[in-house]
Amino acid sequence: MTKYEVTIIGFVLAFFSAAVPAGGPAPNPPTLSAAEASKPKPVKIPMTPGCQEASAAYDAGDYDKAKNLWLPLAQQGETCAQRGMGKLYEKGRGVEQDYAKAAKWYRPAAEKGDAESQYRLSVAYGWGLGGIEKDEAKAIEWLRKAAENGQKRAQRSLAKGYEDGLKGLPRDPEKAKYWYDRSQTRE
Repeated sequence: MTKYEVTIIGFVLAFFSAAVPAGGPAPNPPTLSAAEASKPKPVKIPMTPGCQEASAAYDAGDYDKAKNLWLPLAQQGETCAQRGMGKLYEKGRGVEQDYAKAAKWYRPAAEKGDAESQYRLSVAYGWGLGGIEKDEAKAIEWLRKAAENGQKRAQRSLAKGYEDGLKGLPRDPEKAKYWYDRSQTRE
């Protein structure tokens, strides 16, 4: 091989190395329908001081204080407090475990775009919890919303569904890879 050929190969390799980002090319998102592509981007749910204090109480195991702080906020429609009340009832922390009440609180938060609440509703529909009739279509609908909003467990569940053709999803290795890749990124 001549010195000229080695130089040309070096330029070609350098060009292609610069063209492909570290870690390989970015994954192509699965093809979205026009309706899916036109959906507005989800809003980040703010964590108000009242919700922060209630969350700190919950994390410290003071579930009564968390409930007393979250309840009035949740009744006023504060999304983070609605999610918090759902969590209390789902886990049975400071209240009697009640999946129906958990779903009652998760639903309005999920409808406002809260990814964690969307995921929890997906689980409720997937298992038929809290008086919610088991419904795979609704479970997938909420799972997809949660995954699109960055909820990592939802992304992995959706990937697994596409990988194995589970939960009423078609087997689709490309979509499975896309969702597995998304679950590994920080959003």
